[in-house]
Amino acid sequence: MTQRQLKKSQILFLNKTKTLLVCFLLILSTNLFSQEKKITGKVTDKNGEPLVGTAVIIKGSLKGTETDFDGNYQINTEPSSVLVFNHIGFKSTEKTVENQTIINITLEEDSESLDEVVIVGYGTQKKSDLTGAIGQVKSEELTKVTTTTAAEALQGRVAGVSVTSSTGSPGSSASVLIRGIASFGNNQPLYIVDGVEADSYFIDPRNIESIEILKDASSAAIYGTRGANGVVIITTKKGKKGKISIEIEQSYSVNTQRKKINLLDADGYVKVHRQMYENAGNQLPNYVTNPSDINTNWIDETHRDGNLNLLSARVSGASENINYSFGGNYADEKGLLIGSSFLRKGFFVNGTLKRNKVTLTANINYSETKRNPYKFSLGETFRISPLIPVYDDTKESGFGYRDGQIGDHRNPVADDHFRQRYTKLRYLLTNFSAQYEILKGLNLKANYSFSNQTNFDFSFNTAFRARDNDTNENNIFAFISENDGFLRKINQVYTADYNLSFGNHDFKLLAGYQRISTQSQFNYVQAQGYREVNGTREPVQLLDNSFNTLNAFSAAQATFSGSGSNATYNIVSQFGRFNYTYKNKYLFQASIRRDGSSKFGKNRRYGIFPSFSAGWKITEEKFMENQDVFSFLKLRASWGQAGNDTALGYYDQQVRIRQGSSQGNGGYVFGDPQTSATGSIVRDLENVDLQWEESTSTNIGLDYGVLNGKLKGGINYYNTISDKVLLTRALPDNPGIDNDPIVNFGEFQNSGFEFDLNYNTQISDVNFSATATFSTLKSEVTRLGNESQILRGAGLLFGADHFVNQTKLGYEPGAYFLPVANGIFQSQAEIDTHDPNGTLQPNAAPGDVRFIDQNGDGVLDSNDEVYQGSALPSYEYSLNLNADYKGIDFNIFFQGVGGNKIYNGNRFQSIGMDSGRNFESSTLNAWTPTNTNTNIPRAVLGDPNGNNRASTRFLENGSYLRIKTIQLGYSLPQNILDKINVSKLRLYVTGQNLFTFTDYSGLDPEVGGSVLSRGIDRTLYPQFKSVILGFQLQL
Repeated sequence: MTQRQLKKSQILFLNKTKTLLVCFLLILSTNLFSQEKKITGKVTDKNGEPLVGTAVIIKGSLKGTETDFDGNYQINTEPSSVLVFNHIGFKSTEKTVENQTIINITLEEDSESLDEVVIVGYGTQKKSDLTGAIGQVKSEELTKVTTTTAAEALQGRVAGVSVTSSTGSPGSSASVLIRGIASFGNNQPLYIVDGVEADSYFIDPRNIESIEILKDASSAAIYGTRGANGVVIITTKKGKKGKISIEIEQSYSVNTQRKKINLLDADGYVKVHRQMYENAGNQLPNYVTNPSDINTNWIDETHRDGNLNLLSARVSGASENINYSFGGNYADEKGLLIGSSFLRKGFFVNGTLKRNKVTLTANINYSETKRNPYKFSLGETFRISPLIPVYDDTKESGFGYRDGQIGDHRNPVADDHFRQRYTKLRYLLTNFSAQYEILKGLNLKANYSFSNQTNFDFSFNTAFRARDNDTNENNIFAFISENDGFLRKINQVYTADYNLSFGNHDFKLLAGYQRISTQSQFNYVQAQGYREVNGTREPVQLLDNSFNTLNAFSAAQATFSGSGSNATYNIVSQFGRFNYTYKNKYLFQASIRRDGSSKFGKNRRYGIFPSFSAGWKITEEKFMENQDVFSFLKLRASWGQAGNDTALGYYDQQVRIRQGSSQGNGGYVFGDPQTSATGSIVRDLENVDLQWEESTSTNIGLDYGVLNGKLKGGINYYNTISDKVLLTRALPDNPGIDNDPIVNFGEFQNSGFEFDLNYNTQISDVNFSATATFSTLKSEVTRLGNESQILRGAGLLFGADHFVNQTKLGYEPGAYFLPVANGIFQSQAEIDTHDPNGTLQPNAAPGDVRFIDQNGDGVLDSNDEVYQGSALPSYEYSLNLNADYKGIDFNIFFQGVGGNKIYNGNRFQSIGMDSGRNFESSTLNAWTPTNTNTNIPRAVLGDPNGNNRASTRFLENGSYLRIKTIQLGYSLPQNILDKINVSKLRLYVTGQNLFTFTDYSGLDPEVGGSVLSRGIDRTLYPQFKSVILGFQLQL
C-alpha cells in the first residue's frame, strides 16, 4: 500500500469520528423547509482525488449525507442554507447554497489532525512512529467516570494496567499496577504532570486532556531509577485557537452501599449463642436464658446513603503567540459511614507566550483537601451484640455498652460522638520553562518546578467509656494529638533537542540534565489527660471541653510526648535519546540515562539504564501495495532497563542508632529493685553496596488497521525480570542488631499478552464505536535470600495468627498456602475413620470441619499448607460501547478480572461461632443433628476443633464482571443554542457500579493489599453504587 493510499484509508476512518463531533453541534432543526431543491456536487483534495465519506451537513441541523466512493453527493435543502463539509484530516469548509444547484468543493489538508501525537518522556512522537508499548486515554473517556482522582478513572482503559479501588472511603485513591509486581516495596508508577514529577491525587480529572502510560522499559528507561514500575504521563487541558471558551461542568451523585452483610438480630443472636454454649457443655449466660427486648441494628446505626457534588470551571483561549487556561474545581463528598466526608478545593493557571524564537510557559496547580475518616472500629460494628442499646441514660457517657456476659465490643456510635479526627492536605505545584530556538530544528529548554505538600493530622476526644472494663487509656483519659509535616521537591531539567531531515532520513536527538532535591519533615506531639502519682495514673480534667488544641490541658498536669524527623534526598541525572527513521517505514530508537541517588551506598550510588527499540511499517513496503486487507501494519520490538529507588528509605544504607530506656530499645536495667537507664543499640548496619532495584523488559508488538481503518488494534507480548529486589535477610544468630539487614537479593518475573481493539463506524445518522482490552499476567518469584526462605504475610489476628499468604520460590508473590477443608463430619464413625489414632483432630465432634493431612504424618501443622492460587488476576478485560443519534448519546462500559482468588477475612469471624460477638444471619443454618445438609459447621464456644483456622474454607473465587458505567446524554440543538448564545449544553444521567456479577460472597470482589498480604478481604469501608445527574456547559 502506498503512502497516499494509506493516508486516504486513515482519513476515511478518522472522518467517521469527526462526523460524530459535528453531529453534536449541528442538531436537526425543527422547522419545515418550504422551498427545498436538490444540490449535487463532488468533494476532492488538492490533487483532484475524490474524498470518500465526507460529511455534508446543513448548518443548524442534523440533516446531512456523505460522499460516495467517487466523492459525489446529493442533498435537498433551501437556497438560504449553508452546507458544512467535514472530512478528518482536512479543514472544515462552509458554502452558502443561494441559487446554485452544483457545488464542488476542494478541501485543504489539516496536517495537525493527520499526525496524532503521543506524549513520551521529555517530548512527543507521532503515534504511527512509536516503537515502545504506550497506552493512551483521552479526556472524553476519563470524564465518563465520576471520581475525584485520575487513577480510578483509568480502570479498564488500558491493557496491562490493573487498577484496584478496594475502599469506598471518601477521598481515597486507587492502586495502579502496571504489568505485575516488581518490588516488595512500592509498586506504584511514576506520575508526570505537564512534564514534571507530581502527585496525581490533587489533579482534577476533568482538567486532564490525555493520559499516556509507558508500560515497557524501553519507553520508561528515560526516567531511569523511577521508571521500573511504569510511568503515567498526565497532560492538562490547554487553550485552543478561536474565541474565548468558558466551560462549566457540575454533577451530583447519590451513593448507596452496593451490598450489605446481613447480621443476626436479637432473636437470632440468642439462638446461635445458645447452641454455642450447649455444644461446649457450658452454663447458659443470663442474656440467653433471660434476653432483653433490645434489638439494635448496628449496620443501620452506622451506615447511611452518601453523595458527591463535583463542580469544575475553565476559561481558555489561544492566539498565534499566546495560549492560556485557568479555572477551579470543587468536590464535596459525604461518605457511607457516619462522620466520614471529603472536601477538596483547587485552582490552576496555565499559560504559554511565544515571541520570535523564545517560548515561555508557566503552570500552577493548587489544591487543598480535608478528609474526615470514620471514628470507630468498623470491625466492632459487625461484632457488637444487638442486645446492647445505642443510648443508655444509666451510663455516665449516655451510651450503651455491655453488662455482664455479653461480648465486650465498643459502641461505634459513642466513638463517633466523642472523637474528632481529620486530615488536612495542601498541595502546590509550580512549573516554569523557557525554550529558545537557536536555529531551525535545534532547541534549548530549561524547566524549573517546585512542589510543596503540607499535611496536618488532628485527633481529639474527651474522657469517655465506650465499653465495659475499658483499658484503652486514650478513651478513659482525654486525649489530643497533632501531626504536621511537609514534603518539598525542587526539580530542574535542562534539555537540548535537534530534529534533522534530509532525503529519506529523519533524525531526532535529545540530551538532558536533571536534578531533583527532596526534603521531608514531620513533627508529632500528643497530650494525655492523666498524671503519674505514686506510680498510678490519675485523670486530669480538660480546662474547657470546647478546647480542641494542645492548650486544652494544663501543661503542669497532663502528660505530653512528641517526636519528629527531618530528611533530605537528592537525585542527579544525565540522559539522552536518539531516534532514526528511514523512508518512513524503518524506525529505531535508543536511550540511556545515568542516575545518582543519595539513598544508596557509596559503592553503588550511580546506575546506568539503557534501552533500544525498533519498528517496521510493513504497509509501506511495495509488496503490500496491491493488498486491501491492512490499512496499517507495524511490527515493533524493544528491550530496556529501568530502576526503582522508591522501596528504600532515605538513610537505609547508613548505620543508625536507636536510643531508649527499655531493654529492647537500647536501655539497661540495674539493681534490685530494678531501675532502667537510657542506652543505645545499633538499629541498622551500614551497607555500602546497597543499590537500585532493576527491571529488564523485552516487548514484541504488532499494530494493525483493517476494514479501511474502521478496526484498529494492537498486540503485545512482554517479559519483565525485576532483579536486585530489596528484601530483609535474616542473620543466623542475633549479633546485637535491632533490624535484619536490607539486601539486593530478590527477583520477580512477569510475562503476559495484551490485546487492544478499537472499532468505529457510521450507519445513517448513528455513530458507533467500541473499544476492548484483554490482558494476561503470569507472575513468579524467581529468587529470594535462599531457596528455602519463606516470607509470610501478616496474620489476620493481631498480625500474629491466622496466616494466609506466603512468598516462596516458584510461585506468585503473596500466594495462598492453606490447609484444605474437606467438608463436615456427620458422625463419630467418620471421625474415627479419618483420624484412627486421635492425633490429627483430637477435639473433633460431629458437625466440625474435616481437614486433610497432606503428608500423612497424623498431625495438622504447617506442612499441610498447600498452594491454593493467588490474588493476582491471571487475566483482565474491558469493553466500552458508544453510540450517538441526533444529539442523544449512550455509553456502557464493562470491566472485569478472572483467575484470582480472595480470602474472605471478614467471614472467618462473621461465621466463626466461637465467642460472644455477633455473626452473619447465615449461621442460623449451622450444623445440628437435625440439620446436616449445610456447609456451616456447628456452633461451639472456644472452637476446640479449630473450625475457624486459616484454611480453604474461607478462600473464594475472586472473578467478577462489573458494569462500571452506563451513561445517557442529550445535547441541545444548535438552533436553540444560537438563540441563547451558548456553544454547547449537554445533560446526562449516569449509573456507576450498578451491577456486579461474581460468585464472591463478601462486600465487594475488588480487593487489593500489600505484596506479602494481597487479596485478604478484611472489614473494609463498603463500596458504593451511584446514580449521577450532571451537565456540561460551554459558552
